[in-house]
Amino acid sequence: MSQSPSTRRNSRSLATARLAALTDTAAEIGEVEVSRPWAETIVAVAVAAGVAHFATGPGTVLAGAGAALLGAVGVNAVRRAEVRDLPLGSEVVLGGLIALAIAGVVRLVPTGIGAVIAIIAGIGILRAVIEWQLRLRRSSNGSLHRDRVVSLAVFTLVLFAASVGISALVPGIVTLPGTPSARPDPVGPLAVLAVGIGSAVVAAALAAGMSSLRRERTSAIVRDALGAAALNGAASILFASVGVARLAGPAGLAILFYAREIWAATPEGERRDPRLIFEIIALTLATGVALLWIGVGR
Repeated sequence: MSQSPSTRRNSRSLATARLAALTDTAAEIGEVEVSRPWAETIVAVAVAAGVAHFATGPGTVLAGAGAALLGAVGVNAVRRAEVRDLPLGSEVVLGGLIALAIAGVVRLVPTGIGAVIAIIAGIGILRAVIEWQLRLRRSSNGSLHRDRVVSLAVFTLVLFAASVGISALVPGIVTLPGTPSARPDPVGPLAVLAVGIGSAVVAAALAAGMSSLRRERTSAIVRDALGAAALNGAASILFASVGVARLAGPAGLAILFYAREIWAATPEGERRDPRLIFEIIALTLATGVALLWIGVGR
């Protein structure tokens, strides 16, 4: 039985009203879930990672630096938009380093859907870490012991990811067959030095962030940052020079950073405790043995 013209008009009007309501609901959800600063940051980091994926030669380093800058600037914009009364903090450093890691890791993935998935996953991690950091600073500012423990774990993982990113962005340091990193770029002294400088900057920034959470004085923050930079920078140059296999170098840097932060967080009067010294020495020796077991060479 055919419908009358008035019935069809009513049906079309009802369908149009439902579509408009659905559109309004989706827009409201979008406004809640992804603010404009976050949307701009996501697009900027994704584009920078795509450029890094297809870049060649020294252009990979520039692409990685651009991704880090866009990530830091974008996260700062998010902070200003969502938490206006919160001063500049370590979330900006985390944003830049995670964006750097995304740009580097995507070079270790074959071109195609795998690269897209890597970028999407990286952006999801970026947003989760930044939202966690902002909540932490709004609540206790890291003053609680459990907050500092969790922060050390997160900062160590970010250092590992950023170290992987640096190794993948500097031509020839880490190469995987079938990926953009497999291009035959010679590893010269400048490449090794670039990895060392990048690793030193990453370690210094994260060590300064951990010192700030411990409410250290400015002089202590500077001292911790310089100490972490010297340790990780020298270790990175050593790993790159001898050709530590693929991801073993970044893993070693993460363990060294973790061990040093345990030492830095211990009150000066307790640093001579034999148990603490044994724990740090054992952790360092285990790292060295693991690196030798994995093997040298790319």
